[in-house]
Amino acid sequence: MAVSSPTFRWTERYAVNVQALDNQHRILFATTNELNDALSYGEGAAAADPVLQKLVDYALSHFAAEEALMKKHRFPELAKHRAEHEDFARKVTEFIEEYRVGKAGVPVKLLLFLQSWLKQHILVTDKAYSSFLNERGVR
Repeated sequence: MAVSSPTFRWTERYAVNVQALDNQHRILFATTNELNDALSYGEGAAAADPVLQKLVDYALSHFAAEEALMKKHRFPELAKHRAEHEDFARKVTEFIEEYRVGKAGVPVKLLLFLQSWLKQHILVTDKAYSSFLNERGVR
């Protein structure tokens, strides 16, 4: 059986040039691909619970790491950035609640949400701190 390439592919275009944060972003790509693969095999419902747990873990560790760096270096957009993180956590909580009550379509809606997050948050919001932190020696 041939190994398929990931649908949501990490490229340098997504890099914020802070190694720890880029590594954490790669984890989000892998989690998104895990859900996408499960959906393609008709197993989205079975994958939803472990994927949602990974997203909770990701939000706790990654957002804390990002925000700590921004706070330490006095990134002026920290409050706005933190608000987006809070929105992500709130949305994941909603997905968990919908999944637990058996609402239909949760895995597909979750995948669409993650796809949007990868494009909007990483490519726009996270890129806003990239050069700011890099100029202060954060790599």
